Amino acid sequence: MSYELNAAISLSIVTGAVIGWSRVKKIDLAYLPFLILLTLGFFNEVISIFLIKNRHQNIFNYNLFELVESILLSWQFLKWGLFRAKKKLYYFLQVLLVCLWTAENVVHSFKAFNSYFIILHSFFFVMMAISMINRISLRESIPLWRQPIFLICVGLVIYYDYAVLVEALWIFGLNYSGPFRIRILEILVYIYLFTNII
Repeated sequence: MSYELNAAISLSIVTGAVIGWSRVKKIDLAYLPFLILLTLGFFNEVISIFLIKNRHQNIFNYNLFELVESILLSWQFLKWGLFRAKKKLYYFLQVLLVCLWTAENVVHSFKAFNSYFIILHSFFFVMMAISMINRISLRESIPLWRQPIFLICVGLVIYYDYAVLVEALWIFGLNYSGPFRIRILEILVYIYLFTNII
């Protein structure tokens, strides 16, 4: 896969952001954290492309975006009612994520991708998304394919499951083979595109 195609696919997140902001007056404000996340995700992709194109690393902005993403997605699940009776758990999760992110960056001196943090927060989001899918499946009467929360959660489960796999491969050193690493990242790019379409 060429760098240009990879960059174009990574910018596909803008579609959801543009559609969301163009309909912001018509959509439920409970989706605001997700809309902010899509927008910041687009800007993060633009910054990453610019840095890489100019032969710089994108480690710092990628790691920073992972923290922002974890805070916004947790907030999104709060808005959807997942933590309705468990507000203390929500605040504990937010503090835990910030502390874990800070600890991993201090250990790596902000010079390495936060693989452990990515695995942990991905696991949390998969569990939260599955919980939301279960709630929606049991209480909604409209078809699930027309339920936005269901579609978003399916996308989150698919994306974050694969993210855990990729980061685990990196941690355990299974990324040394160049062709293998390229294939794994190509699959991740296509999963990213698929979840953006959802």
